[in-house]
Amino acid sequence: MDSWIAKQYEELRRIEAEGFSPSGVLAPFHDALVPGIRGLGERGFSTALGNLHERIALAIGEYAHAEARRAFDLTGALPVLAREFITQRINQLARGEATPDHRYERAQLLGAFGDEVPAATRVDLYIKTHAGEDHYFEIKSPKPNRGQSIEMKQRQLTALGIRRDATAFAWWGVPYDPYGRAEAYAHPYPLRFFDFAHEVKLGPAFWNFAGDDPATYDFLLELYRGVGAGYDQALDELRAAVAGTAA
Repeated sequence: MDSWIAKQYEELRRIEAEGFSPSGVLAPFHDALVPGIRGLGERGFSTALGNLHERIALAIGEYAHAEARRAFDLTGALPVLAREFITQRINQLARGEATPDHRYERAQLLGAFGDEVPAATRVDLYIKTHAGEDHYFEIKSPKPNRGQSIEMKQRQLTALGIRRDATAFAWWGVPYDPYGRAEAYAHPYPLRFFDFAHEVKLGPAFWNFAGDDPATYDFLLELYRGVGAGYDQALDELRAAVAGTAA
C-alpha cells in the first residue's frame, strides 16, 4: 500500500509539472462529470493486487496442505491423441460449436493413449492435498478477455493430459466474484470456455479450498479490511489530490 500510494503521488507530480501522465490515466470527460472518478493508477493497483492474491494463496496453501508452489512448471509426456483433442476442443469452444463439459474433457484426456510427445505447461498455483490429490490452478482476472480464457483452458487441459491420473485436477481459481453469486456470473468469454460447476472455483470456493477451511474467505476478507482501515486518511488525501488535479 505504501509503495502504491507513493507511485500515485509521483504520477500526480508528473501531470502537474510536465502536463502528461506516464501511465496514461488521464480521462478528462470522465473527470469533468465526476472529478477523480477514474482514480489514479487503478489498473496498476488491480495488477499488483492480483499478484498479491497469488502470494497469499501460496502462503495459505503451504500452511493448510501437504505442498503448495507458485509458478509451477509441469513437464511430461503427452499422447498425440490428447494434444490433438486439446487443439480441436478449444477450437470448437471458440467457434461456439460445443458447450463446456469438463467431465467429458477430463475423460478424454485421462483415457488418452498411444504415441507420446514431450510437453510442458506452467500453472499459477499447485497444491498437493494431504490426501494425495494434485490441484493445478490458473489464477487470472475475474473478467478475462478471450485470449486469456483460451490460454487458461489450454494450460488446464495440458496439465490433465500430461498427468492422466484420477487424483489430478485442474481449475480456474478466481479470487473474488464480481457478480456476487456464482449463478449470476455473466462475463461472456469465460462462459464460452469453462464449465463453471466442475472446473472453476469462484471467490469463497477458491479461498476455502486453499485454506482447507470453510471460514478462510471470510477471515481473509477481514484481514484485508483491517489493512485498508489503517490507510483511511492516506487514501482520503490521495483521492482529494486526484480530484483536485482533475478539476
